[in-house]
Amino acid sequence: MSALEITPGAPGDWEAEIRRHLAAGEHARVTFERPSMTPAEMAESIGVSRATIQRRVLAGEIRSERRGNRHRIPLDEVERFRRAYVREMAADLGVDF
Repeated sequence: MSALEITPGAPGDWEAEIRRHLAAGEHARVTFERPSMTPAEMAESIGVSRATIQRRVLAGEIRSERRGNRHRIPLDEVERFRRAYVREMAADLGVDF
């Protein structure tokens, strides 16, 4: 089994590659997915604990998608939350001054 990953704007003749595999008698399965992170990956990228991200997901502050019993957070949601979190932290620090 081989995998072919196609991203927006990717160069290459992926259609010919698919046709070549089909002509060789292979079956093709096409799935589409949005790039995402696990709560642990998101926590590491922002610099907070995984438990913090999990709490915010469960509270509905971070939008996630369920895959089985796991949460996946779309990259656009990671960036949205990162901006909101920075503003939140700046506001909290501003109270101290």
